[in-house]
Amino acid sequence: MKLQRALSAGALAMMVTPLHAQSNVQLFGIVDTMLYHKELASQPSAHSDRLDGGGMNTSFVGFRGTEDLGGGLRVRFELSSFFRSDTGQFGRSDSDPFFSRSSWVGLQGGWGSFSMGRQTTLSFTNMWKHNAFGASSSFNPSFLHNYLSSVTQPLLTGSGATDSAWNNAISYETPDIGGMSGSIHYAPSESSTAGRRAGASLSFTRGAFSAGLVGERIDSMSLNYAAPPTVALMRESRLWNLGASYDLKFIKLYAQMISTRLSSPTSDVDLDTVTVGGALPAGPGKILASYGQTSRSQTRQAEVKRRTLSLAYDYNLSRRTDLYFVFMHDALTSTSSGNGYAAGIRHRF
Repeated sequence: MKLQRALSAGALAMMVTPLHAQSNVQLFGIVDTMLYHKELASQPSAHSDRLDGGGMNTSFVGFRGTEDLGGGLRVRFELSSFFRSDTGQFGRSDSDPFFSRSSWVGLQGGWGSFSMGRQTTLSFTNMWKHNAFGASSSFNPSFLHNYLSSVTQPLLTGSGATDSAWNNAISYETPDIGGMSGSIHYAPSESSTAGRRAGASLSFTRGAFSAGLVGERIDSMSLNYAAPPTVALMRESRLWNLGASYDLKFIKLYAQMISTRLSSPTSDVDLDTVTVGGALPAGPGKILASYGQTSRSQTRQAEVKRRTLSLAYDYNLSRRTDLYFVFMHDALTSTSSGNGYAAGIRHRF
């Protein structure tokens, strides 16, 4: 009887072990908090000294995992939430959903990958990959000029027009073939103000060189675009994003162009952004630099230009933890310029 129980226990262990080996769930995220003296040219009278979250990265926490289905086929998923590390509140703002960063599930095989849910847009991914400041919402000029909402910013965000992720998105990514890969995103309107969204990308990586080209369009959206003294209800958006980087070992160079047209029956807005920068290894860290300029042309309005220069030293305490020190100069046509200073700590887990 004891022998039978032992054999039964051994057989059960053999059955359970492969099941555990076939699936994997990982907790991951970033905690980033800084001391920040903030002056933006778009808000010359709004100087502030504050403890703030999201210096080099917007803090987030999430779960991702895979299950091996056999025959080279896997299930993949990701659920992740932004949070404000200075207050402990979830979301980038109170209007964010709980899983505001991502919420998707899909399949992956030799034919590529397919996924559905809230997913990071192709243009946002291409933007942060080809800038020395990555996905920094505080210091990356491309991010500041194209994704943040403020009445006097060159580009307003709203209704998902330029958000970092799309709801209800379906995506397909090809396998990597000789360093080349492509992606397609589509999101139906579902009667929301976000409109019907579609995007496609091509990316190439070979050795030290990397490049990406993205095109996105949004139809039937409702975006209140405020550019004093007018407010226009934009119905369409067309975007092109071209970025590249080259690692020379002693310095890594970045360059990017983003062109967006927002359209309404009575007004068009054209926004053209160019950024250049580099990351220079220095001791246990890197010196980071990024300069960006955006030109805004709007029907019956004078052209507006915004220029932002960000400089930083990013000091590595370990592979997962770094300290950073940043200076930023921001200037907008017809307003005074502003300077920002920050010191923060970032930990990846």
